[in-house]
Amino acid sequence: MVRPWRRSRRWTWGDPTAEAVVLETSAFLDLMVGTAEGQIVGDALRGKAVHVSDHCAVAVAQGLLVMVGRGIVSRSQLRRKIRLLAAAPFAPHPAATLLEAAWARTSLRLGDALCVELSQRLRAPLLTTDSRLATVWPDCLLVTVPAELVEAPDLGRPAS
Repeated sequence: MVRPWRRSRRWTWGDPTAEAVVLETSAFLDLMVGTAEGQIVGDALRGKAVHVSDHCAVAVAQGLLVMVGRGIVSRSQLRRKIRLLAAAPFAPHPAATLLEAAWARTSLRLGDALCVELSQRLRAPLLTTDSRLATVWPDCLLVTVPAELVEAPDLGRPAS
């Protein structure tokens, strides 16, 4: 379920005036891993001009490496996902050009602040799966999966 965090803002993915969207790092990682939220993120991005701060690729790659260490993603899956990450058809924006303004956003982690700054500059909504960020930045579209639709993970099965 994709929903605007701020109730006063009615925005849907079919809105022709909302063609650009900024993809935040947690949503990007969910997309790469293929979580339930990531599947919704993928559906939401179809037909949109997707923008990212160029720091996101490194952050997503680091997240994937952590998942390999925890047995959530296999080494062969990691290689495929890194190739996909490198080929992602998203418009990258240099983090260095966002850094000064992002640094002033002291209530946010730096990676989040870079995404927020890009969202503000482009006047495009920020798509995230991070509910903490959505409480701080009002122009987020928070992707959630209703609890009744989430399957319990099979923790006994190793990653393939």
